[in-house]
Amino acid sequence: MGCWPDRMKQVLVFLLLAVAALGGDKPTVSQCFKVHSLTRTDGEHYWADWTNACPYTIDSVYVMIGFWDKFHRRLGDGVWGLHFITQGTHRVTRFSAPRGVDGFEFVDIRKVTTDSGEALR
Repeated sequence: MGCWPDRMKQVLVFLLLAVAALGGDKPTVSQCFKVHSLTRTDGEHYWADWTNACPYTIDSVYVMIGFWDKFHRRLGDGVWGLHFITQGTHRVTRFSAPRGVDGFEFVDIRKVTTDSGEALR
């Protein structure tokens, strides 16, 4: 019975280490959701090559983008949202350009966010 307190100490130390390892800070969506490329396909569409590199399922992510003409003048902005994206998912998705950006030549990422209010303003 004299070994019981020492054994309890070992168990408690093990549990504390396990909790610390599991409870570490997880990366934010903007840090680990990756858009590898945005490619214009025609005057109305573009492809987005993206990956969920987060170590968890993303509930919602919004990618805020900008559209530019051939002279690199900003034509307007757009946003696309994805929901319930499991860890490790990689896709290439076709999107339509919003109205008002006719003749865009380039598209780029302005921001990645999980805040729908910010994205849709």
